[in-house]
Parts: sequence; C-alpha cells; structure tokens
Amino acid sequence: MSFDYSSLKFISILLFTLLTAGLYANPTSEVDSLQQVLRSTAEGETVDLLNQLSEIHAGTEWEKSQRYANLALDLATSLDDKNGLGVAHANLAKYYNQIENYREALDHATLALSQFEQLSYSLHIARTLRIIGVTYSLLNQSDQSLDYFLRALMIFEDIENDGEVATTLIVLGDVYSQWEQTEKSRHFFERALSIYQEAGDIKGILSSENRLAQALMTLRQFDVAKQHLEQALLIADEHADLELHAKIYTSLGELYYQQLQLNTAQKYFLNALDLKQKNGSQGEIALALSDVGRIYQETGDTQKALSYFHQGRVLAEESGETIISAEIYLQIGELYMQEGNQSKTIQAMLSGLNIAQQVLDLLTIERANDLLAAAYSQFGRPDKALAYQRALQLTRDELNRQQGNQRVAELEVRYELDKRDRELVELKSVALVKEVEYKKQFITMWVVLAFSIAIMILVISFIIYRSRLIRKSEREKMDHALRIKADFTAMLVHDLRSPLTSVFGFAELLKMSEKPFERIREIAITIRETSQKMLQLVNEMLDLSKFEAGKMILNKTDSPLKSIVSASIQMLDPVASQHETAISLEAADGLPTCHCDVRKIEQVITNFIGNAIEHTPKGSKVEIHLQERQLEGQAFLYFSVADDGPGVPLNQQHMIFDKYAQLESPKSAKGLGTGLGLAVSQMIIEQHGGEIGYRDRMPNGSVFFFYVPCKSLQHPPLSPSDEIQAQA
Repeated sequence: MSFDYSSLKFISILLFTLLTAGLYANPTSEVDSLQQVLRSTAEGETVDLLNQLSEIHAGTEWEKSQRYANLALDLATSLDDKNGLGVAHANLAKYYNQIENYREALDHATLALSQFEQLSYSLHIARTLRIIGVTYSLLNQSDQSLDYFLRALMIFEDIENDGEVATTLIVLGDVYSQWEQTEKSRHFFERALSIYQEAGDIKGILSSENRLAQALMTLRQFDVAKQHLEQALLIADEHADLELHAKIYTSLGELYYQQLQLNTAQKYFLNALDLKQKNGSQGEIALALSDVGRIYQETGDTQKALSYFHQGRVLAEESGETIISAEIYLQIGELYMQEGNQSKTIQAMLSGLNIAQQVLDLLTIERANDLLAAAYSQFGRPDKALAYQRALQLTRDELNRQQGNQRVAELEVRYELDKRDRELVELKSVALVKEVEYKKQFITMWVVLAFSIAIMILVISFIIYRSRLIRKSEREKMDHALRIKADFTAMLVHDLRSPLTSVFGFAELLKMSEKPFERIREIAITIRETSQKMLQLVNEMLDLSKFEAGKMILNKTDSPLKSIVSASIQMLDPVASQHETAISLEAADGLPTCHCDVRKIEQVITNFIGNAIEHTPKGSKVEIHLQERQLEGQAFLYFSVADDGPGVPLNQQHMIFDKYAQLESPKSAKGLGTGLGLAVSQMIIEQHGGEIGYRDRMPNGSVFFFYVPCKSLQHPPLSPSDEIQAQA
C-alpha cells in the first residue's frame, strides 16, 4: 500500500482541523465528519491514530473515548486490520467497565483477545487478559479475575516488561487483600515496589508504598508501616501529586488511629480531607468526612462527630456511593448507641442494613447485624437481639462458603498454572534439541568461535596493559603526594622552630638581668604573640587530623552570624591598629539566624580577616560584607572579606584550599603561608552544608567568601493537633 509524505501531511492537517472544530460543534456532527474523512483516506495509519485518541481520552472524557474507539472499529473492519480491531475492542471494553456494563465489556475484551491471539502479540494478549480480570473483579468474581491476572503476569514476565509486571502485581495484591490473605498481598506489593523503585516511577512507588503500609497495618506491624508511609510522604511532598498525597495522609491517619494517638490521627485525616475537597470525588470526600467524624467520636465531641458523619452521608447518597452511605449510617448508629439513644440508634443501623441488603454487600450486612444484636441487647430487647444474632450467623456462613469457594478456585488456578509450567519446560526441551541439531549442521560456527576467542585474548591483553598503566599512574600520584606532604612537614617544622627560637631567646633576655618594666612588657607581648601563632598552627593541625579521621563533632545552635562577625572584628582590632588597617562591616539588620557551631564559624571568619590584615598594605582598608541570598530556592547567609593585598597568582588559585599547598606571591615578600588554615576553613564550611571560595578583586586584591544555610525566624502555624490539645 503506497502512501507519500504529502498525503500524510494533508490528512494530519485535516484531522487536526476537524478535531478543533469538534470543540465547538455537537458530538454527532464531529463523528460524522471525521468518519467521512477517514473512510476517504483508506489508510491503516488512521486506525492507529483513532485508537491513540481513544486511549488519550480514556479516564477523562469517556464519551469521546468511546466515539473514537467505534470509529477505529468501523474503519479497521473495512480494512481488515486485525491489530486495529483488537485495540479498538480493548478500548471499548475499558469504556463499558467504566459505565458498569460488564456484559458488553466482556464481549469486547473477548473479541480483542481473539484478534491478538491470531497475531501472536504477547504484550496485547497480556493486557487484554488483565482487562478481563478487572471486569470479573468488578463483578465480584475474584476467583475468575485471579486466573486472568496470573496468566497476564506470566506473559509479562516472559517478555520482561517490568512496568506491566508491576501493574499486574498491584492488582493481584488487591485481590488477595479482598480475600483477607494479607501475607500474600504483602508479597505482591513488595515486588511491585522494588520494580517501581528500580525504574524511578514516582506514582508507582507512592501507590505501592501506600498499599504495602495498609497490609502491614492489617498484620499489626505498625512501626514498619510508619516507615513506609513517612518515606512515601517525603516523595509526595517533592512531587505534589494531590490524589496520592491524600491517600498517604489517610493511611497515616488510620495508622495513628489504630494506635489511639488521636491528635496525630486527626491532623492527617484533616489534611486528607482538605486535599480531597480540592481534587477528589464525592465518594472520597465522604470517606474523609467519616474518618474525621470517627476521631471526634473517640474524643467525645458528639456534635462535631455527627456533623461530619451527616455531611459524608449526604455526599455519598448524592454520588450513588451506597456502600459508603451504609457504613456511615452504621457509624452514626454506633455513636447514638454510646449516647444511649435507642430510637436513633436502631433507625440509623436499620438504614445501613437496608442499603447493604439492596447491593448484597455481605461484609456490611454482617457488620450491621452484629451491631443491631449488640444494640438490642444493650437496650433490654433479648428477643430482637437473638433474631439479629441468627441473621449474623447466616451471613457469616455465607461468607465462609464464599471464602471456601475462593480457596478452591485458587488451588485450581495454581494447578492449571503448574500444568502450563510443565508444558513450557517440555517445549523448551524440544527447542534445545533442535538447537543442538542446528549447531551440528553449521561447521563454520567453529571458525567464528575461534575468531571470537582470538578477539577475546586481544581484549584481555589490552585490559591487562591498561590496568598496568593505571597502577603506574596511581603510584606516581602517590609518590607526588608523599613528596608534597614531606615538603609540608619540613616547612611546618621550620614554622614552629622559628617562633620557638624567638620565645627561647626572649626568655633568656628576661633571665639574664633586670630590665625596665616597659622592656619586660614588650618582651612578654612578643612572647605571647609568638605563642599564639604556634598555638594557632597546632590547633589547625589538630582540626585537620580530626576532619580526616571523621571525628570532628559540631555543636550547632541557632545563632546570629552578625554578632559572630562583630566579635571577630573586635578581637582582631588591635592587630589591625598595629598594621594601620581599617576594617569596615556592611550587614543589614534583621538577618536570619544561622544553624552552626559558633566556635568553628568564628574560627573561619577570624582566619579570613586575619589573612586580609596580614597581606594588606599599611593604611589600606579591609571590607567585610554579610547579607542573605537565595540559591536554588534555599536561603543562605553570604559572608565575604575583601582586601587590597597582592592577591593570589592565577596559576596557584586552584591550590588555595589544598591541605599541603605552599603558595608564594611574587608581589609580596611575605609569601602566602602554609594554607593550612584555609584547608581547615573549607572543611568546616562544607560540614555546615555550605560552600567556600575565592575570587580576584579588581584592580588588585583578594575576596574570600563562603555561604552557609540560614534558618527562618518565622514561627510555624498552629496545627489541628495543637488546637485539640489546647481545648483539652
């Protein structure tokens, strides 16, 4: 079938025009026009396009999804396009499931399965089997749905489609949850979670985490369930998925409710209600309202509990959620029974029982009969209590019978699957025999094998040679590092020996003879300054050793950084005066606090300012800036020290913060020191989650700076749990 690009372009433009016009025309004219155009093209690509449009509208605009699927079905029939027919039937099956026409859904799904089996399309076959399983599940025929789900899972695993495997594991877990086989459902949810985590599928992770936590709660493993829900909540906070966010809040509320931590449970139930009112269906809102009502019932606030229950009941009745409506009636009955109101208790419970009997929900009927028996017993009506106790026993017998049938069905399905596994093993054995026969017929394969071995030897030789080169390079790097460390140690010994010699010499001067007080004072000051330098060098070496050993512990508190800077300036003011250097500080008022180790941050600031004073010419100025900045949505405090010194040569700037770097400046007779203080400063700032750096100052000079995270001064709003505690 020939089809050029210009024709495809014309059809695409025409389809787009008709679809846009359909937004302003009635649905019938839209379908008629589109059908006429598609029939005139007589090309199979248009069937795929219509099926894709049907899938796009599924879940949001089901009527449009049905119209596109019918058009695709019509056109695929005329073109005898089996794949198009199968996809169209599958899309129609989804639509009829949505409108609860399960007979039509099964018919279309069966036709789709027939088409795909003729084409041997494994992926589509498995997806259709899953649609049939969903239909039987909606018909409350869980035993048949399990059969189709397991068959779909086997195919998805055979073709190694992890995404579909995970989706099928979730529905299987749901089936076993309905059967109250929680350990099995937990196993399926854990497998699904593992697949979603490996693929990085956020929605899949949240959905499976929530289901797994609910299964763990059923097993009374509350601590493990809490860990999964808190992990899911962190992920949901980052990705803002309202629907899944609300479900996680609901599960957390139920977790704390079962542990009788009512304040925390109420907070999460209210959060879930708020999200569902923004984005959820009326049935979901009704359930959320009943959850909040349960909390107020437990805390003894009857009026608020009744208010939430009645709101939920009205919403459930308006949206046709009969099961939810029946359950809320029973909750209202329990509340009135606690209050001792006989008439309202019986009225509410009978309403719930009647609704459950209309839809044949055995679990709700069982609960209603149990409550009515307890109510009549409490209110002194043993005859009525006995009647409902008998009805309760009949309901439980029916439930046990159904559960027995389900277990038998499960065993039958497992036997059938084991039988298919044995058949598959036999088929694989036959295939293996044929493979051996084919290998015997192709002698040339030995030549290919020999050639492959030769290539492999070359590759292994290359890998060995490359590994030797890498080891040699690493050895050279290690030798270079040892040389640098040895040079640094020699320099460090020299730096310690010089001030020690000075201290010894001045001490001898004091010892030799009596001197005037002013001379003694000068000698003492010199000894003190020299000792401080040695102490600073030793402290920096100790800090460096602690950081490298991973034993440095930071004592962080919320402190204003401005006061730390002011204290450092005040401490270094005598040194600056001696060097005739002016220090200026520019910092705005009202800066946020910094969560830091005050002593360590002060050490960094003092190091920066002291270096600037030392390398700044006499009569010049050191400028200090402190301000708040936003980086990637997070608040940081920015601190910088600018001087007019010689700066750092461009070819040495990459070594400024190296531990054993020795920098020298051709513009200064002093040199730039050991760099040990800057290396320690970098480690301190990085331990605080910040960043340290250097840049040149124009026309000359240096700017050393760092960023550290700051903490907001705003107080958090009062939470619902706080309100409850205040009322109590």
